[in-house]
Amino acid sequence: MGRKLLIETYFKRGYLNQRYYENGDYYQPYSAEDRLRAANLFYEDYMGWKGAKVKSIDLSIPKVDGGKGGFGDMALGIDRFRKALRVISKANLCVVYKIVIEDKDIKPKNTFSMREKLYFSDEIRTLLCRGLDELVSYYKI
Repeated sequence: MGRKLLIETYFKRGYLNQRYYENGDYYQPYSAEDRLRAANLFYEDYMGWKGAKVKSIDLSIPKVDGGKGGFGDMALGIDRFRKALRVISKANLCVVYKIVIEDKDIKPKNTFSMREKLYFSDEIRTLLCRGLDELVSYYKI
C-alpha cells in the first residue's frame, strides 16, 4: 500500500479551494488541482534534491559525447528545488514545508477556544494555498 500524503487529504477535504483577500479582492487564482500538482512537483523536486549524490569522475574512462544522466541533470533538479524555495514567501514557506515536505499537520493548541481553533485552521489553510499559488506560478502549471 502506498504512502498516504497529507496534501492529498487536504485536497479531498476541499482545503485547497481556499480563497483569500489580496489587492482589494477576495479570490482564488488557481484551482485546487493546480495547487495539488504544484505541491507534488515541489515534493518530487525535494526528493530529487535530497537523494542527489555527489558523483565523482572516473578519469580512467574515456569521455564520450552525448547521452543523458550526467552532472547537468543532477544540477538541474537541485537548482529547481532551490529556486522553488526562493519563490515561496517566508510567511508561507513554513506551512508549505511542514505539510508538503514533512507531511505533518499543523494543529492548534488544546488551550485554544473553539473559535480560536477555527481561526487558526483557516489561517493555516490560507497560508498553504498562498504558498502553493506561488509554486503554481513558478512551475507554470
